[in-house]
This record gives sequence, C-alpha cells and structure tokens, in this order.
Amino acid sequence: METNLTLSTMDADISPLGFIWGMLRSPLHTLADLARDNGDIAHVKMPKRDFYLLNHPEFIEEVLVKQQANFIKGPSLQRARIILGEGLLTSEGDEHLSQRRALQPAFHRTKMEEYLPVMGVSTFNHLTRWQHGSVVDMSDEMMRLTLNIALWSFFGSAPEGSVERVSEAMKTLIRLFPLAQLPLPEATRMLFPKFRQAKADLNIVTETLLANPQSEQAQRALINILKNEHSDQFTDEQLHAHVLTFLLAGHETTALLLSWCWDMISQDPFVQGKLQAEADAVLGDRFPTPEDIKNLNYTRMVVKETLRMRPPAWALGRQAVQDCVIGGQDIKAGSVVLMSQWVTQHDPRFYDSPLQFRPERWSELERLPFPRYAFFPFGGGNRVCIGEHFAMTEAIAILAMISRRWQVLPTQTKHAAPKPSVTLRPNKGVKVFIEKRDV
Repeated sequence: METNLTLSTMDADISPLGFIWGMLRSPLHTLADLARDNGDIAHVKMPKRDFYLLNHPEFIEEVLVKQQANFIKGPSLQRARIILGEGLLTSEGDEHLSQRRALQPAFHRTKMEEYLPVMGVSTFNHLTRWQHGSVVDMSDEMMRLTLNIALWSFFGSAPEGSVERVSEAMKTLIRLFPLAQLPLPEATRMLFPKFRQAKADLNIVTETLLANPQSEQAQRALINILKNEHSDQFTDEQLHAHVLTFLLAGHETTALLLSWCWDMISQDPFVQGKLQAEADAVLGDRFPTPEDIKNLNYTRMVVKETLRMRPPAWALGRQAVQDCVIGGQDIKAGSVVLMSQWVTQHDPRFYDSPLQFRPERWSELERLPFPRYAFFPFGGGNRVCIGEHFAMTEAIAILAMISRRWQVLPTQTKHAAPKPSVTLRPNKGVKVFIEKRDV
C-alpha cells in the first residue's frame, strides 16, 4: 500500500481570504482541495495565526499521541464552553486527565453487559411505532432512539418530555452554531431568544437528571459516579457540564452514524441482504448479547465503512502551546493544526476506490500493515472519545435489530448530501420507505 509522504512548499500561494471563504461555503471540498494541491502539510498564513492542515497518518499521530502534551483543543471547541461548560470535552491538561479517570469506569467494556439490555428494550419499543409501507426520516428516528438509550444508560431514567425537549434544543443549537463561534460576550448571545430558549431547555433537563431520585438503574449508571462516588471532585458547575456533555455527545454522533448507515444501506440491496442474513443467523428473535456483538462481523464492517465515508466528527483542531516540529515543518506556538477524518479517510493511498461503499474492505485491511491514523473517527491519544466502545456496540446492536425486522428502501436515487457543521449531518435528513420483513 502506497504511503509516501508529500510536503507542501513553504511559499505555497494559498490566499487566506480564499481559504476562509471556501471554509464558509464548502469546507469538505476546500479541505480536500487543499490536501490535493499542497501535500501532507498544507500551510495557510492567516492574519492572526498560522494554520496547517495535516494529511498523513504519521503527522496526525504526532499531534494526537506523540506530542499531545503540546496541543490543546482548537479555538472552535474552546468556544464550545459557551454551551457545554467545563466538562470532559472542553477541559485541558491535568484537569482533563483527572476527570477522565473518574468517568472511565462508566465506559469500561464490561459495562456493555448492563447497557446492552437497555439498548435492546429501547430499540424494540421504538420499532413498535413503525408502520409497514410508511416513510420515515431516519435522522429523526435514530436521534430520538439514541437519546432515549443515553438517558436510560447514563442517568437511569428518561424524565417525561426530556427526549422532545433535548431534540428541539439540539436542532436550534446546531442551526445557531455559527453564532456560538463568534467572539461575542455571553450576555450578547443571550439576547437571541432562540439561543436563550435552547440553553434554558437543556438546563431544565440537566437539573432534572441531577435531582432525580436514585433508581436501581441509576445506582449503576454514570450519574452515580458523578453524584456519589466522585461528588467531592466535581463542582456544581462541573457536574452540570458533565451531565450536559454526555446527554448531547452521548447520543448525537451515534445517531448521525446510524443515519448515514441507513442512507448507504437503503441504496445497496446486496449489503442490506448480507446484513439481514447475519442478523437472522446470529440474533434470531432475541436481543443482542455481548457475544452476539462479537459475532456480528459484517454488521461491524458496515459501521466502520460508514464511519470512514461519512465520519460524524469530520475534522479535529488543535492549537500548539509551544514551538514544535511536525514532519520537518516548524509549527509556532499559537498555530492551529487541523486533521480531517473526511480527507484522510478518503485518501486513495490508504483505500482502494475510496468513494465506493464497500464494507468487505475491512476484512482485507485488518490483514495488512495499515497506518493507525489513516482511520481515526473517534480521535486518538488521551483525548480519544471515551464513549467509543459504547457507540460501536450501540450502532451494531441497533443496526442488527432493525435489519432483522425491517427492509429499508430509498425514496430517492441519490445519497443524502453531507452538511458539515459541528458534526457531519445529512443536509435534508435520510427519508426511506420501511417494509416489515416476513420473518
């Protein structure tokens, strides 16, 4: 497999204004063009700081792993504190490591034995509302399903109206995300009524979850770690930030992953047939067990191929704290480096026919010497997504349970158009016909 490195020339003529306009208008194409035209380190000299796009797994690993102590979250995510507060996603350095150690037990692989029944029951109950021959928007369906699973898994309850309230608030915040990115005072943002209402609704759900009585389920959930086992470690503000972070991040990216899965599957009868055959053979009519998740090999490959082609986290930004060198390139303190899953995971040096949806490629890649950071949908290093195993288990379980019971057919001939915002979303949802299988 060809993995030669190519470096951009340091005097490459990349217009800052052209770059900014391109990122506003079409960021996926802009980053792909920047990588194609300027090699594995593309340099854009911005008015206030230098910007670098890193396009080779070795350089991505330098930032995320080998020199991770020299990088903090990029400016965009730093401003996410406006919504998320000082939680796991936005904290830095020793504070981040301390918080992660405290919360890690809730995401240990052994916890899947407790989470899987919740996933199974929630999915089964959700499917009882579907009607044969109807059209559904998988973006909405998967968002509500994964949100319900996150509430029961992490907090032991789903307070009345919480799914609807969080869903509507999320839609508003995603739409208003450019507002959150502007360097405005908090008081100025709060003058916008929709922004203010969305934050208020999320605060209501968050406070309700924190105040909820400790049910038997909650005693084993993330909320117990926050309120009881480590209550002396977190301030009230941090407790609130953690609940909000896991409420939002704990469902949104998995929902998008599943939405993209259905977009791909509905257009590919061969893939859907193999999924159904595997679900029939492995699951039958029961809910998935941990052993089943291991045996749903083709389902896992479908999930990984979707993550490759339509990564919900489509780019990672980091800011250098001190001067450093990446791939022979001097990176000054304050410079921003960007690593794009969208760009690297479509690179023909690492993937044959990268625009083709081919789940079977993963059985081949796992037997080859494959660069670790040619595939990094969950990030990497000590900031790798803490919920990676939860998300993969959830996606596999839901995909298999639905494939066992339903046939999904497209309503249009083209795939949904990707719309990059905070995450990579289907521009107009994923609307499909659903038909109940005769099994």
